[in-house]
Amino acid sequence: MPHRLQKFLLGYSGTSLATGLQVILLPWIALTVVDLPALQLGWVQASVLLPNLVFLLFGGALADRRDPATVSALACIGLVLCHTTLLLVYLLSMISLPILMLYGICLGICSAFLQPARDNLVQRSARQGGGQTSERRVQKTVTWMMLAQYGGQAVGMLLASRFEHWGLQALLLVQIGVLLLAATALISLRANGASRMTKEKITHSLILDGLSQAWRHPVLRELTALMAFNGFVHIGVFLVVLPLLAEDYGRGAGYYATLQLAFVAGTVIATVTMLRRGQGAEPGRGILMCLLYSAALLIAISLGPTKFGLILLCLCWGAVAAASAGLGRGIVQLLAPAEYRSRIISIYQFALFGSAALGALAAGVLSEYAAPLTTLLWAGILSLLAFALVALSGALRRVKITDSEV
Repeated sequence: MPHRLQKFLLGYSGTSLATGLQVILLPWIALTVVDLPALQLGWVQASVLLPNLVFLLFGGALADRRDPATVSALACIGLVLCHTTLLLVYLLSMISLPILMLYGICLGICSAFLQPARDNLVQRSARQGGGQTSERRVQKTVTWMMLAQYGGQAVGMLLASRFEHWGLQALLLVQIGVLLLAATALISLRANGASRMTKEKITHSLILDGLSQAWRHPVLRELTALMAFNGFVHIGVFLVVLPLLAEDYGRGAGYYATLQLAFVAGTVIATVTMLRRGQGAEPGRGILMCLLYSAALLIAISLGPTKFGLILLCLCWGAVAAASAGLGRGIVQLLAPAEYRSRIISIYQFALFGSAALGALAAGVLSEYAAPLTTLLWAGILSLLAFALVALSGALRRVKITDSEV
């Protein structure tokens, strides 16, 4: 494995591990340390998501105009400052709802700058000897990146499960340490010369220019629309309906954790498989098949499987989700023009996660007036319709990857 790729994966896995810790720690702090009710817990969770969406497109524009290695490393330092401040506040016994919301807002802002800049380093990490890189090598680098992401998050969640034994102080110190290590690895990927980086002021016109570029390209336009659909229907349903199903099955939080771990295991299995076999010459067709498989899985779950059957279906769901995400991010890396890559990555992520928030709300409303299984059935039917529309359009279906250099 090239030395640059090793540094990239070290930095990526470190930031992902810290994210895995954060996903578990923040609600646990709210519930066990501050003793917040459910409604205020929702405010704390939203405080992380909403700034991310507001600043994500701006973060993409910044990474296109500055060295993305520097931007991502500085974002890691920003996260370190967030966690260090919370640690000090905790030691002073001053944690409260306003403090947690401010902490969440700062985390969201730093993440918005980290995500597109970090993903923009794929092409640089895939090169060997500073020369050109092939499309196949970019695809493989994206797969390595996905494995670092899912593996890092899984390790972070497992570490967070030791909350009651290790305490908040130790876990915050782990977050700070891995983020400092990640910042060191990412900053080492800086370009040798800064000639290609301009000092142009970051304005809304740069963001609009990125949106225009994504809209002009039929494949990127179709892929972004499909990711918005996936976020609204699939992620939204996953976030809301899965815990409701765990409650309906009468197995409580332990069973829900098992379903989550099954999903993560599926993502790791799919990513390792893609790493061994490659993403294929027609990744667009692969994304279409993942959409069809998702529809089948949603309809299967809506039929009310056994407790063990639901675990197996969640495993398959995670594998399909990881395959779709890996193929989609590979296409973006290959088709996005270099000068617009970070902006198009941020647009792709904005479509996915922005629609997920709306999808979770819609799934909650539908599940309030109908059974969760009915929500899954409608999600499966909508997925079948989306599959038919994208297949008929053909832009994504016709994408072919060769061994040409990029």
